[in-house]
Amino acid sequence: MVYGIEFPVETAINGKESQSYFRDSFQFRTNKTNLDAKNVYHSIFGFLPAPVQWALKIRNAIVKFFGFSASNTEMSLPLEDIVAGKKAGFLTIDAVSETEVICSAYEPNMDMWLSVLKLSEHEFAVSTLVNLKTTSGKCYMKLIKPFHKLVAKYCIKQALKSGRI
Repeated sequence: MVYGIEFPVETAINGKESQSYFRDSFQFRTNKTNLDAKNVYHSIFGFLPAPVQWALKIRNAIVKFFGFSASNTEMSLPLEDIVAGKKAGFLTIDAVSETEVICSAYEPNMDMWLSVLKLSEHEFAVSTLVNLKTTSGKCYMKLIKPFHKLVAKYCIKQALKSGRI
């Protein structure tokens, strides 16, 4: 079960909000034991479902005409390469610990952070924070928000369903 929760105060991206921002967080329970945040990050984002990759390619083809980054949709990295400073698609890995992985992306219209946070032995949260810097960024977020929520839940559910987490 994947469900929306209040933004976790424990995440290191909490407090990075600007005047205009969007944030959300989804909590889920893993089926496996002894997982750290790095394993969960890899299990979700290292195996993006084909429909999600397809949707990202379409998104990129459209938004590049509006001043947004149209970057690599491949976020897969080998588990051992998930370290601070590495690029994972359009994201840069900022921090990796047993309890949290944080990635970020910066562009003219918005800055974005992604967190995978270990809440307990079997519970994790995937959180997104987007600081909206321009009118274009705000309009984009209004359009994409419903799809973002569906895609985020879908990716987590697919990782659970496949038995990776």
